[in-house]
Amino acid sequence: MVIGQLGKSHGLKGEMRCRPETDFPERFLDTKEVEIFLKNEPARRVTVESARFHGSHILLKLSGIDSPEQAAQLTNYMVAVGPDEVVDMEDGFYHYELEGLEVFEPDGTLIGVLQEVIDNPAHEIYRVGDVLIPAVDEYILEIDLEAGRMVARRPVYDED
Repeated sequence: MVIGQLGKSHGLKGEMRCRPETDFPERFLDTKEVEIFLKNEPARRVTVESARFHGSHILLKLSGIDSPEQAAQLTNYMVAVGPDEVVDMEDGFYHYELEGLEVFEPDGTLIGVLQEVIDNPAHEIYRVGDVLIPAVDEYILEIDLEAGRMVARRPVYDED
């Protein structure tokens, strides 16, 4: 699971800025290893030597990265942790947990498979085929991750 994206180098000893992409940015302070990768390239596991907050970013020092030049080579790399290191959410679900669920109407009719969770300022929207379902209690009646299913009402739109 992606928790951040590396940016520019910081200082002379290989530290780099990391933009957190997690609801739990404090996790960087306790994380000992991460995987870094670019799209379409294999990930590599690296040790986190240190992490500290710097404004809205985290300054990361990764093992083996000891100069600004080495740090600059990692600009735009994604930072991820494995599934066993994911912080449990007390209220809600991660996108990856929902995507792939079969979505049924209350009467048992299959709507389709949840293909995408769309972030929206008011609330998330679930894309199930060509159906967009607001992720609010009025429409989402049940989520059962173990059974791989969701029960939802289709939105009804007035056609004027």
